[in-house]
Amino acid sequence: MRPLVVLVGGIYHADAEKLLRAEADVLALDRPGPAEIAAALAAAHGAIVRYPHRIDEAALAAAAKLAIVASSGRGTDSIDVAACSARGVAVVNNPGLGTIPVSEHAVAMMLALSRRLASSGRVIRAGGAWNRRTELDLRDVNGRTLGIIGLGLIGSEMTRKCIAAFGMQVLSYDPHVPAAKAEALGATMLSDLGELLQRSDVVSIHAELNHETRGMIGEAELQRMQRHAFLINTARGKIVQQKALERALAEGRIAGAALDVFEEEPLAEPSPLWDLDNLILTPHVAGLSGDALRELAHSAVTQVLQALAGERPRHLVNPAAWNAAVARLVRAA
Repeated sequence: MRPLVVLVGGIYHADAEKLLRAEADVLALDRPGPAEIAAALAAAHGAIVRYPHRIDEAALAAAAKLAIVASSGRGTDSIDVAACSARGVAVVNNPGLGTIPVSEHAVAMMLALSRRLASSGRVIRAGGAWNRRTELDLRDVNGRTLGIIGLGLIGSEMTRKCIAAFGMQVLSYDPHVPAAKAEALGATMLSDLGELLQRSDVVSIHAELNHETRGMIGEAELQRMQRHAFLINTARGKIVQQKALERALAEGRIAGAALDVFEEEPLAEPSPLWDLDNLILTPHVAGLSGDALRELAHSAVTQVLQALAGERPRHLVNPAAWNAAVARLVRAA
C-alpha cells in the first residue's frame, strides 16, 4: 500500500511534487481551514506544511497513522513540535537554504531605504521631480553601523556581505552565540540589546521566533533607536510589536522600516501599514528565490520519503520522537 502524504498549503516546486507523487499518494490542500487539515491528516502517513497554515494539537488529534511532518522552510512555527513529539510524530525542517536569498533581500531593503527608492518613485510620478531631488534625503550605507539581531546562518551572511561590500561596522546581539563567532566575522558582539539599538544606523532582525524573541522589539526598544535609523525584519513578524512600530514610523521617531513578515499573515487588506510612506512592505518572499524554492521543496520531499521508508531523515527537529514514529509506520503498514 502506498503511503498518503498531505500537502498543507501546496508545495514550492512542481518537480519536487512530481518526485513525491512517484512514491506516494498525494492530497494537495490549497487554502485549507483547520477542519479540512484535521480531516485530511486522519488518513495521512506524512505531511508537508507551508506557512502560515498550521499543524497543531487539534489537527493531530485523529491522525493515528501520521509519522512525519515537514516544514516547507527552515522555521517550524507552523508546527506544534511538542504536540507532535507527544504523539510520536517526527518533525523535520530545511535549514541553510534561505541563507543567500534572505540576506540578499535584507541588503536590498537596506539600500532601498537608504537611497529612498520608494519615495523617489512617488516623487517622479507626481511630476516636477527634477526640482525636488535634494529633498529626498538620500543616504550612503558605506561606513555606517549595522546592528544584527540573531547571528545564525542568515545574520552571519548579512554581516559578511555588509562588511565586504560597504565597509560597515557591524554590531551583533545573540545571547546564544559566543563573542568569538562575531569576532571571526569582523563584528562586535554586544550583551545589551539596548546598546545595539542606540548605536546602529540600520537594525536588521535575523532571530528565530521563540519565547525569548516574541515581541522583543516594542515601544521601549524603538525609543532607544536613533531618529535617522532604519529597522528591517525578514525573520518573523511576531518579533516586532507591530502597533508600536506603526506609531514610531507615524511620529517620525525612526526614519523608516522594511518588513517582509508581519504579526498576522497574510497581512490584512487594507492594512494601517499601507498608509506609512516611510515603510517598505514585501509579502514574506525574502527566502523564495527560484533556486531556493526548488531546493526547499526537494529537501522537504526527500526527508518525508526517507522517513516513510524507515530511514532517519537528516534534519530531525525532535530526534527523541524518531523511534515512536518508526513504530507508527510499522503499525500502519
